[in-house]
Amino acid sequence: MASSVKIILGSQSPRRLQILSHAGYEVEVVKPLVEEVFPDSMDIYQVPEFLSRLKMDDIAAMIANDNDFIVCADTVVIYNHQLVGKPESLQDAFRCLKMLNGQQHDVVTGVCIRKNGKVISFSEQAKVYFKPLPEEEIQHYVDTCQPLDKAGAYNIQEYAGVDKLEGEFFNVMGLPLQRVQEVIQQWDNLSPASF
Repeated sequence: MASSVKIILGSQSPRRLQILSHAGYEVEVVKPLVEEVFPDSMDIYQVPEFLSRLKMDDIAAMIANDNDFIVCADTVVIYNHQLVGKPESLQDAFRCLKMLNGQQHDVVTGVCIRKNGKVISFSEQAKVYFKPLPEEEIQHYVDTCQPLDKAGAYNIQEYAGVDKLEGEFFNVMGLPLQRVQEVIQQWDNLSPASF
């Protein structure tokens, strides 16, 4: 089914592109140009879905028609009731991973999908447990694995500190593939209000 579906991906994330391409979709990437800001009063677990809709508004305004599926997403790490974003420097990445070391955190990905004027958004949550790593191993990861473009400063498929996952692996990578596929397959029977 995926091979006959084209997706316009409103994201520069190489991981999201990889997830969709490996699932068999034809993918065209369009970069959203929107500033990722949200109301201070917003529940942090709602932020990713809000930002995915913000990106969708921007992408939809750029594209002449939405005959193909447009998919936008945003992923955040939440630890100790605080948003943990992308690190600003390698030092910040080390600080972030040291903070998460041996702890559990939540990963929430918000997704917005649009086609033919209909828009559906949702979010998926996973729990990630880190085992304790020595500081030298954390530093080695920071030095060799380009953590700056990743929420929480890590990539689940390469970080040795991941001990256990509750939820979908691809959700932590940046896109809950199973849910996205379900929505696309059931698109004609879904209404935005009911999803």
